[in-house]
Amino acid sequence: MKRRTLLAATGAAGLATVALGGPAVARPAGRGPSVALVPLDDRPVNTYCAEMTAASAGAEVLLPPRDLLGRFFTPGDGAGIARWLDGTDGVDGYVISVSMLAYGGLIASRTAAPALADALRNLEVIRRLRARRSDAVIEVHDTIQRLAITSTGTDLDNYRDLLVQWAKLYDQVVNLGQESLRGQLDAVRARIPDAVVEDYLAARARNHQVNRLMVEWVADGTISHLVLSEDDTAPVGLARAERVELEALVARLGVGDRVEIFPGADEVNALLVARVVAAGAAPTYRVEYAGVSGEGWTAALEGIPFAENIRRHVTSVGGRVVTGDADIVLAVNTPSAAAGQRTADLDAFVGRIGELLAAGTPVIVVDPLIVNKGDHDLVSRMESRLDLPALLSYSGWNTGGNALGLALAHGTARWAYLRSSGSGFGVPELRGPARAHAEYLLYRFVKDDPWKNVVQVDAYAHARAQGWDPLALTAEQKRYFDGWVRDRLVPLTERYFADHFAGHELVLGRRGRKTFTATLDRVTAVRVELPWDRLFEVTLEPSLRLR
Repeated sequence: MKRRTLLAATGAAGLATVALGGPAVARPAGRGPSVALVPLDDRPVNTYCAEMTAASAGAEVLLPPRDLLGRFFTPGDGAGIARWLDGTDGVDGYVISVSMLAYGGLIASRTAAPALADALRNLEVIRRLRARRSDAVIEVHDTIQRLAITSTGTDLDNYRDLLVQWAKLYDQVVNLGQESLRGQLDAVRARIPDAVVEDYLAARARNHQVNRLMVEWVADGTISHLVLSEDDTAPVGLARAERVELEALVARLGVGDRVEIFPGADEVNALLVARVVAAGAAPTYRVEYAGVSGEGWTAALEGIPFAENIRRHVTSVGGRVVTGDADIVLAVNTPSAAAGQRTADLDAFVGRIGELLAAGTPVIVVDPLIVNKGDHDLVSRMESRLDLPALLSYSGWNTGGNALGLALAHGTARWAYLRSSGSGFGVPELRGPARAHAEYLLYRFVKDDPWKNVVQVDAYAHARAQGWDPLALTAEQKRYFDGWVRDRLVPLTERYFADHFAGHELVLGRRGRKTFTATLDRVTAVRVELPWDRLFEVTLEPSLRLR
């Protein structure tokens, strides 16, 4: 495969049209299932990623009206979303984020401002849905609150790290009996104002009560299946203590087959959409690692071995991990046992992926090694040695659980669609899902490697050089960076497609012994903007043409 290094090629010149309208999602031709989604918040990872996961499998995601979802520090309208859900009886399934429905989104859920009574009132719509549709699939996602508060650009940020330290020490001393740490606990607590701790604990107590209620609703049949995800956790801390209590409740109520608890958060919308889309497929997965086994490695910001996180994510999407022959191989980028082995490990890992693809084995690549970005050493080898569009999926975004879940969701949905593509769909119907699959795969590679490793780094440096906070831009600064990022990311996306996608054959589907394919032709548009007033994430929506 030809390769051109993009890490040094992020100039402003480009030919693609910049589409400023709605998401460039390739919609199915009325054949696939529809899923009503209440997302965790309005960021692309919780909306676009779920939409594209579904679209790559010929399915459709229906979202609440945009103005109900809030934005950044403006909470969504949970009551309005509940009314919207009341009018969605025609869909095939539901994926509902409790954080959005109850509190107005993930950020709002981390403060004590949303009242418990209001949260419970909003959540009653789930009961109403069950009463009207006894056989409906109702997938629900709730978060176990992370240890850190959200950075706000205010004086509250001065206590962010101290709160994390205190929450870990409190768990160690009070819950785990490590009295030798009592002095450290008291010293840290003395540095945090009472009001800050009280708000923090009030939010945790409210959220934990709702976590428990959702488990009880699984037990009484209101909810079909529940994921409780630990948002940026650690081996010790208040989140650990809450998780242990929830695990005990799950065991006592006998609902372990319908509740998963694992590290992650932003990936769960897409994961549960894939579960609905791939219902009944029951895929099996064999895990192959680049370096050390996931049994002995725990990803940053997580509290369980990565192999266990894989098993829980796989269960949540409706599959199971096996050791022998499998439907799909999960190729997972783990650290090497020694630094000197890294080059050889990566070369062998990418070589193995190539062998699997050549043999016709479906492969999902999970890149959880580095927090918040792809491993460029891995991606550069994949670019030069693999047929990237032949992969089921790839992700290296943010935490290990995020990367795992996003790749698993996309790959599983696409695999299930290809598996069933011989059941009467015509070739025109196959082209739309294939185009969506390629668009989403291109998005993932560009966003997780050159965006995160180069363009975003440059953007942060540029903002700080002007005395701006990259995580708290003013409206004027945001408008400036919308253009700055667009000028770089549009041509970069075009070049990435030209170097690694253009001219490649894309499998549309199979019927009997016949495999239908199309050729990836060109980029027709790229939509780029900052979804929130910060440089942490970007909206990137490429549109492609097949021939």
